[in-house]
Amino acid sequence: MKIRTVVIGLAVAALGGLVLMDYYSDDSKRARELSEIQKLAPDVQPPDCFPKAPNAKLLAAAIKGDQRGKETLQDDAIRRGAIKHDCIRGADSIANVQRLAKALGQDGVKLYAEVLEKCPVVKDEYPVYSCFALDALAANGSKEAVAAMEKALTNHDKARRNVYEGALYRLMVTPGWKTTAELAELLIPEQEWEAKLLLLEQIRSRREAAARASLEKAYAAEKDDQAKGYIKAALLELDNAGKCVVENEAGNSEGLCNYTCRDENVRFKYPKKGNLCELVVPLPPPDQRNPTAPPVTTATPVPSTANNSK
Repeated sequence: MKIRTVVIGLAVAALGGLVLMDYYSDDSKRARELSEIQKLAPDVQPPDCFPKAPNAKLLAAAIKGDQRGKETLQDDAIRRGAIKHDCIRGADSIANVQRLAKALGQDGVKLYAEVLEKCPVVKDEYPVYSCFALDALAANGSKEAVAAMEKALTNHDKARRNVYEGALYRLMVTPGWKTTAELAELLIPEQEWEAKLLLLEQIRSRREAAARASLEKAYAAEKDDQAKGYIKAALLELDNAGKCVVENEAGNSEGLCNYTCRDENVRFKYPKKGNLCELVVPLPPPDQRNPTAPPVTTATPVPSTANNSK
């Protein structure tokens, strides 16, 4: 074999190796991922509220690929429920928005932040672009993304309530954002009822003794009886693992007490004994949970047969 032939063969092999290496490089993988996202909706145009940014069309395509079908949102109540759920807790399918956030990395954060802040929220109108922007920021998870979501907490416009609560929820599940004690401190100034429920949901799921002082402070400051009951339940759960705690110490209008058994993931109602509900009870058997309301003690008299006869 001639030396020239060997040299050419080695050169071709080396070139092929370089091409293969380039195909698997980070830049090549990113380019292919962005191309696949754009193919989801090649003709889509970014909404007017999107900034004139290079990746705006990609975000619009990712949202188009993830948003719910129009045929599933014809009913007004269903549409409102879907908007609320997706804005606060994130849609069940946000795979494409998450893919975009991963592919763009920090290059996308400014885009998502501007969409979050500037896109309007119109009552019962879907999609809510600000909520998809929250999903992208949460998927990014950087300190810049966290700062953008924290900024959304400063906007208390009632029309953007779902966005506010969605930002709070995503921040709470971001590792390292706040300690449980710090979340309990947020209960005191919080004015949104559902935001309080979201805070308590996270606080109670963590069940950390370090939050006791902050919860006691929040309990003392709380004016709403129902919220006060939930905070008391959070305190009771700190010392009563494996048991059921009351959420309404005074009981409801039917004389029933609401209990939660967090370890068993069970909620039930039980008759009140005396003026107040028992604070802590063991989990009762299934056939003793959720009894009907106590029967009325006086019945309407039934005319006797004699009185009805002639």
